[in-house]
Amino acid sequence: MAPGSRSVTGMLLCRAGTNRVAFAAHEVATIESPSTFGGRAGCANQAFDGGVGSERILVAATGEAVGVDALEIDSEPLTVFPAPALLGRVAGGSLRGFVQVRGALWPMMSLVDFGRFLAPSTQEAA
Repeated sequence: MAPGSRSVTGMLLCRAGTNRVAFAAHEVATIESPSTFGGRAGCANQAFDGGVGSERILVAATGEAVGVDALEIDSEPLTVFPAPALLGRVAGGSLRGFVQVRGALWPMMSLVDFGRFLAPSTQEAA
């Protein structure tokens, strides 16, 4: 394991358009469809200057939610590489590091913090 890295087991590997984003599975309380989700969720595509539609809504136990286009679950232990200090404030401070899956780096985000960053009320105030 690389210096400063840690391990996590259980990741949701998500697509937001052509972009990738990962969340620790333990942060996700439920996965909803946009038609059944009662709250308003920000769309991960917004962070990548994409559209605002989502196929699935990941919801944290505290209610924050993020919409993604597709997802898969990876149950293997993965090394979390720390994010460079320069990226510490990216997406409202929600970047937790990176995981490498099948030769590609996936940014690992905090579902709660990323959900707050993408929340429609946050975007309107900005």
